[in-house]
Amino acid sequence: MQFFLFANTRHVFSRFGLALGLCMPLLASAAVVPDRTRIVFEESAPSVSVTLSNKNTQLPFVVQSWNENEAGQKVTTPFMVLPPLQRIEPSESSVLRIVKLPELALPSDRESVFYLNVREIPPKTEAVNSMQIALQSKIKLFYRPAAVKRERGDDLALGLKLKIDPVGKQLLVDNPTPFHITVVGLLAGAEKTRMPIETIMIAPRGSARFALTSTTFTTLRVSNMNDFGGQTDTLFNCSANVCSGVKP
Repeated sequence: MQFFLFANTRHVFSRFGLALGLCMPLLASAAVVPDRTRIVFEESAPSVSVTLSNKNTQLPFVVQSWNENEAGQKVTTPFMVLPPLQRIEPSESSVLRIVKLPELALPSDRESVFYLNVREIPPKTEAVNSMQIALQSKIKLFYRPAAVKRERGDDLALGLKLKIDPVGKQLLVDNPTPFHITVVGLLAGAEKTRMPIETIMIAPRGSARFALTSTTFTTLRVSNMNDFGGQTDTLFNCSANVCSGVKP
């Protein structure tokens, strides 16, 4: 889940940069919090519900919700978000429904990904020299067709194909599976030395490259995100620059 920051001011600060810097420690968490960090929408389900909770004990918030496609464009199909606009009182919760529309036309042999956006809008203030902060959460929404069923407990990362490029000091990762697999970390060797990598979501039938600080390891753990937003470390044995997954 990602967070985005939007600011609105009553008056322009003479030292805006300093004021924003002093405010940053207060922006660590949103007031309106979804009950999950990712959504898996099974083809058999007519809708999926997400609970939004207002953690602020004093202020109500208006909440805008919408879907975006992979290109970041706002879309109203093949899913409808209801309600698109609502007010949540202090310390209360509300349910957001994502409804599948009849004209849904998505690939049946692999997952599709969308992004649910939830933006909180604080009440208007009359105070001068004040800054209002609107935080926006972005949650991955995976549509999973019936032909792409995943059994509970399955480690999707075992389906990845890993090759080491010792000259370029890179790990080449192919994803032949029909699932999106998000790699968040690499732990090399028995010492589990952490490689400094960027998080990458590898699309079905897609690939990615990761820079390596070393290529002499014989084991590699690939940290990846599961359906519930938790992290799984998948073990691979490496020999002759090829790494093979080890089933637990």
